[in-house]
Amino acid sequence: MKSEGADEGLLTALAQRTASLQPGDTVDLSDLCERDPLGAEAFALAARRFGIEAGPDGSWQLAKAPRWLPDWITTADEAAYLELFEQAFGHRMAPAFWHWKYRDTGRPGMGVWRDGKLVGFYGAMPRRTLFLGEPVSTVQIGDVMVHPAERGVMTRSGPFQIAASTFIDRSVGYGRQHLFGFGFPTSKALQIAQKLGLYEEVDRMTEIWWPARSTWGDRVLRSKAATPADAAAIDRLWNEMAADFKDSILGVRDARYIDERFMKHPSVTYRCLLFRHAVTGKAQGLLVLRPLETGDFELMDIVAPRRNFTRLVSAARHWATRHGAARVKAWVTASHAGLLATADAEQTPLDLVVPANVWSQGPSADTLRGRWWLMAGDTDFR
Repeated sequence: MKSEGADEGLLTALAQRTASLQPGDTVDLSDLCERDPLGAEAFALAARRFGIEAGPDGSWQLAKAPRWLPDWITTADEAAYLELFEQAFGHRMAPAFWHWKYRDTGRPGMGVWRDGKLVGFYGAMPRRTLFLGEPVSTVQIGDVMVHPAERGVMTRSGPFQIAASTFIDRSVGYGRQHLFGFGFPTSKALQIAQKLGLYEEVDRMTEIWWPARSTWGDRVLRSKAATPADAAAIDRLWNEMAADFKDSILGVRDARYIDERFMKHPSVTYRCLLFRHAVTGKAQGLLVLRPLETGDFELMDIVAPRRNFTRLVSAARHWATRHGAARVKAWVTASHAGLLATADAEQTPLDLVVPANVWSQGPSADTLRGRWWLMAGDTDFR
């Protein structure tokens, strides 16, 4: 697996080397080609983003000056990113949220620039993942955005395609930093990506609602707010859960992840509850709940062996009742919804699709289809 900085500066160097060329001009890029850790074929793809084609004699020629140029976004581009986000979505992102979201990378994604201005972005958040029991690095795609003035160009040479395909070429697939990616696009967004040859659908998200309730049986579990002192118990629960999901794909949910994802969120106060058996004191599971404006609660995540899921869902409903809620909801991949659903639950499909990359060489969509265990806590926006 290649390191994140393996091609540091390569795209910038290509932009600088080709900036003053006119169509038909040749340029020596042999040193940059040799420097590309991904090889000559990957370099040729990158050069093509700058209008450069390789000749049969090994020379490089500008075929056509491109309108948009790709390059990595780094933490130094924070102001440009925040400005584009506001223009694209109509509200401003707090810098603290940007820092939290991209906490695990110095390169938050691929940008597209026009005349020195950032007009497109394809965000990338690394995620430690188990793929059929094996540890791999995957990447969650988010904050996909194009400046309103550029949105009409949804073509194979438009800013979205350039950002997405350049990122995937450089980072996703066999021999790249991330084995595969995932995200939560709407059906409409997926259709655009499918037409551009980027993604295929491998699952969908569904929403489950339960009425809150209180039963005597739920009193066998005692809950407390999880703290750093509970890290060993959380890690044990995660290891048991991981052993139960060897036929699935799921992001790592160890104590470090719970702390970074939920306990240190800059704007949402989650309830991270560790449930123990009232008699033995043994930890049975960790539940992450989010208070909703309606007074209800959302089950964001669960860390526990499968055998405890039903009891923990019941415990969540019991806890919600004690805290004045009428209902509890959760998001989960449709392929795995049966692990949480109960006879009195209501399920509603969501317009959120789980995609797989088909642009670069990696595990096939068929290999990934129906394998993901994802909940609302796996998103970056809840």
